[in-house]
Amino acid sequence: MKSFCMVLSLASVMVAPAVFASMSVTLIDDTSKYSYGSGGEFRAVGNAGLDAIVDWAAYSTATKGTISSATDISSWGYNSSMNGQQYFQTFCIEANEYFSPGTSYSVGISPNAMYGSQPPNGDPISIGTAWLYSQFAAGTLSGYTYTYGSSRASATSAGALQEAIWWLEDESGGVKNSFVTAAETALSLNDTTIKNNANGAYGVYALNLGNPGAVQDQLVIVPEATTMVAGALLLLPLGASTLRILRRKRE
Repeated sequence: MKSFCMVLSLASVMVAPAVFASMSVTLIDDTSKYSYGSGGEFRAVGNAGLDAIVDWAAYSTATKGTISSATDISSWGYNSSMNGQQYFQTFCIEANEYFSPGTSYSVGISPNAMYGSQPPNGDPISIGTAWLYSQFAAGTLSGYTYTYGSSRASATSAGALQEAIWWLEDESGGVKNSFVTAAETALSLNDTTIKNNANGAYGVYALNLGNPGAVQDQLVIVPEATTMVAGALLLLPLGASTLRILRRKRE
């Protein structure tokens, strides 16, 4: 058993550079296209550390893309150095904390909001929020308009989804609307149980900006825990080989 644990530990270390590398994110918004008031959608542009752990496959072409001057020059916080970088669309989970568009923030990731200032028992993401964001990211959220542009059709949908998320997180400005009702129906839950802790369901986590600091936390999808463990297990043969080499050298 000890040998297995040692090999698994080595495999975990091999995975660690991708999972626990220094991470940062810059957020931009555009109320003429996809943002609504002080809420999402926002575009999240991460550094290599964050990009390495985002589950990009969970996002559709409607909710991820590449920053360019042609599409983002009007966004608040945009600068030309972002061109060519990947982004994913996100929503905030705190109504009374804010971020400065264009500012690079160090981040941590957890199933809880406010993790940076209250580890490890911060305000948990609700199961309703996790389900709605996963559906949004996949481009399959019924009733959501994914048309970005001057018509602001997506911004109107974004406003309703942001209000639903705030309601599910017990934040001011929250509204129980058709998106909340859809989540309750899909999950067979009620107004109380829909706010239960998601515990990382659907791979939805809090992107904790500032860490520590009162900066508005955002949503992100990362590979679910079982996927990450499977990835570590795939490295076991390599870990075992490495241990054998080290053992020979010591002998």
